[in-house]
Amino acid sequence: MHIRHAELSDIDVIVNMDHTYLTDHVWQMSGRDSNTEATSTFRLIRLPRLLQAPCTHEKATLRRILHRCDLVWVAEGEGARELIGYIGMMTHPWQNSGSLPCMNVITEQRRKGVGTQLLRTAIAQAKNDGLQSLMMDVVTKNYPATRMCQTRGFRFAGYADNYYQGRDIALFFTYKIR
Repeated sequence: MHIRHAELSDIDVIVNMDHTYLTDHVWQMSGRDSNTEATSTFRLIRLPRLLQAPCTHEKATLRRILHRCDLVWVAEGEGARELIGYIGMMTHPWQNSGSLPCMNVITEQRRKGVGTQLLRTAIAQAKNDGLQSLMMDVVTKNYPATRMCQTRGFRFAGYADNYYQGRDIALFFTYKIR
């Protein structure tokens, strides 16, 4: 595997990648509000069967997100110049932070370290740029992505209701750069 900066010609390939994922868990939110207290709780719920979920973003939206990223890296498979994954990063130097608004690894290459290598590349760049944190948003249905965040040092930092086009809830995870 080789990771490199994306080229303009890679955008079409990225947008047309299979972004679906399989999950057997979802994060279910419940909340309570009163005049003196507001609480939100997320519980991990096991689904009765495996769910194949679609991409969080439509192709046109993903294309706009990619064009707004300051940096995009792609992972190429061994031998051929086949793209097997990507990650985009936006920097917010006025806040000493960055965000990772989009990331994907093709189905056949998942759970083989590609996503971890892409994350390490973004974290190294953020550290080099003097940023103090990176944030990633994940839809509550994407249990594989939430587990990846949790096992790679990201911590839950909040949520936003109706965040995506499908009105899904976004979970925000933050990585503290050392």
